[in-house]
Amino acid sequence: MKKILLIFVFLFALSPTFSQETQNNNTTICWDISSSMADRDLEKDLSVLEKVFQRGKNQEVQLLLFGINVEEKNYSIKEGDWTSLKNDLQNVAYDGGTVYANLKGKIKNPNVYVFTDGQKTLSKDLLALNGKSFLVNSSPSRNAKFLERTALLNKSRLMDFAAMLPENVKALQQKTANEVPQQRPQIKGTVYIDNKPASSAKVTIKGISDSFLTDASGAFSIPAQVGDTLVVTSRKSKTIKMLPVESMTHLNVFMASNIVALDEVVVIEQQLEEEAKVMTGYRLQNQKEIGYTVSTIDAEDISEVTLTAGDAINTKIPGVEIKGQNPLSRENGGIGNTRIRGNASINMNVDALVVIDGVPMQRSDTSGSNYAKTSFNMDYVDPSNIASITVLKGLAATNAWGSEGRGGVILITTKTAQSGGGKGGKPVDQALLKNNVYNESQGELASSTSPTLNALNGSKSLQDAYDTYMALRNLNQTNIKFFLDAFSYFKDKDSQIAGKVISNLLEWNTDDIDVLRVVSKAFSTIGDYENAVHVNDEIIALSPNDVNAYFNRALAKKGQEKYQECLNELIALDKGNTYFSVNASGIKKTLNREIKNLIFEHKSELNVTSIDSKYLNNLKYKVRLVFEWNTPAEEFELQFVNPQKRFFNWVHTNSEIKQRIEDELKNNYRIEEYEFYGDVAGEWVINAKYLGETKIGDEAPLVLKCTIFTNFGYPEQSKEDVLVHFSQANEKKNLKKLFVN
Repeated sequence: MKKILLIFVFLFALSPTFSQETQNNNTTICWDISSSMADRDLEKDLSVLEKVFQRGKNQEVQLLLFGINVEEKNYSIKEGDWTSLKNDLQNVAYDGGTVYANLKGKIKNPNVYVFTDGQKTLSKDLLALNGKSFLVNSSPSRNAKFLERTALLNKSRLMDFAAMLPENVKALQQKTANEVPQQRPQIKGTVYIDNKPASSAKVTIKGISDSFLTDASGAFSIPAQVGDTLVVTSRKSKTIKMLPVESMTHLNVFMASNIVALDEVVVIEQQLEEEAKVMTGYRLQNQKEIGYTVSTIDAEDISEVTLTAGDAINTKIPGVEIKGQNPLSRENGGIGNTRIRGNASINMNVDALVVIDGVPMQRSDTSGSNYAKTSFNMDYVDPSNIASITVLKGLAATNAWGSEGRGGVILITTKTAQSGGGKGGKPVDQALLKNNVYNESQGELASSTSPTLNALNGSKSLQDAYDTYMALRNLNQTNIKFFLDAFSYFKDKDSQIAGKVISNLLEWNTDDIDVLRVVSKAFSTIGDYENAVHVNDEIIALSPNDVNAYFNRALAKKGQEKYQECLNELIALDKGNTYFSVNASGIKKTLNREIKNLIFEHKSELNVTSIDSKYLNNLKYKVRLVFEWNTPAEEFELQFVNPQKRFFNWVHTNSEIKQRIEDELKNNYRIEEYEFYGDVAGEWVINAKYLGETKIGDEAPLVLKCTIFTNFGYPEQSKEDVLVHFSQANEKKNLKKLFVN
């Protein structure tokens, strides 16, 4: 009650306070234009300014309209006439979230009035002011705690008109009555069964009878402390797991159905390192025993979108030259025309011998005169079915294959042969391509059936579209898809409007980490790197081991041209030197390529004297694609269609890559990338299909961001971001039709 009386006393003493200000009457007005300010009492706010201009009739005024960004306007007040300023304030459109940190460094004048409700969208956000500032609020649904704390820290004066409203007076009086002190700290976590969030799983502390059930998203919160043992059970899935509480950070519990797992006993098993074995043409042998060098690449070195076996090996093994197609000499190119030892003979065949699963293939003949040459096309070999490729040179080749191996030997071992596939355990013909001819009539792409997009597309102008959006917004405050649809409409037309639109998700979903991840991707897509940094800071505060947040914050700093900060953060992430020792091994390939590319692009602006030499050699690709998504364990499919209308799919589902998804959940990352190299000229089609369950309006949908680098590693390198969202089961969208030269 004492606090309320103090506010009344202050308001009565307002006029004398104004008169005590410095002789410099110039004023800065910070006017909050976020969507939560739409219910402000405009007359009360304007009455404060009326007194300001009665006292200082001639002055310069700086107006900062702030939400997620700041717009500056300037006015000259003569003889107390502030009509122009007043009209502008009366016609403000309130939309988007609030980021107070963006005001830093923009306030010019000594007399400052900040009109805001204190409804900050980011928990770590701060408002820095000088000691002669006023905080003014007339919105009934204000954040009183933030306003009071800001006034205290900045030694500013708070004018909270809403404190006098009956409902707020009553709320203040009952504030302490409803508070229950916590006896033990709460540990939060998520339970996954078969990598899917498990609802209604029972969570207890061993030795304590109280139990808690996980919610629909598998989340739980339970009073616990370090040293307790957590017991998680699910009757539905017939599984139980016990594990110690080692820290009070967010805990992910992974369980398999129909399995009892007790993790209290830790067994340490020491294994002798298995010696590396290589295929020599005879058999698998220990590498140390054979006496010569053998070069091998494995399936993990072959990109999912590799077109041919030749592309799979090209540039990966020194001394191997794979020719391209040559219409004049009738050579098909590819792995069928490979030079390993060099073309030193005029009359002898110098192409390498290709052996698939121990069977020599019919080889090209490059001996004799031009008209006698033959070149066999081996593009029928399916790169996705290759388990390993070994290149034998010199003695290694001729020992096993005699004179046939004088030009070198390429040994291809297929996955089919490794597994003994085929009926009856007999190998099948693994060299034939699978049935992957792209038919556009199969799996129709989703049409624009969104009511939001239909309404916006019918607009006559950009302002008309924005007015339509504003009319629809109040009816869709909890509909996340509405704001994503509106963002997709405006992002290529007006990035500032698009930023306001997507920031509404911050205003109304401040603690939903999946939504924060969506907003982070949206900001970076429109080049709003300052707010992308703020949002990723917020994600890290909520989830300190989120690999993507550290990675995206660093890249946003690159967008701000803070190249050294970006480099330092990327290297720290790569080496595990972040504050929480984040495990970034799941995105190591992407991380290393970004570091190398940053140094390649901005070496003259960086201090690289102590940089590891492994970061100094940039790679080159015709196209590099980096995919990122917001929600762990979401199921979807990426489809790449090459110029020959052959498609390759990467399926991100629990049934296809269960171990990978579990690793994503454990180490908190959501990134995959692909690259095109070799002869990839022509039109590529990149599609995505959502394989999860239909999302309702207030659930965060799957949001997929694709960053497309063309001529990666070359001086003419370019980058484009594509952002799409999915909420319907089996919804399929085209991400990009890409023309590669």
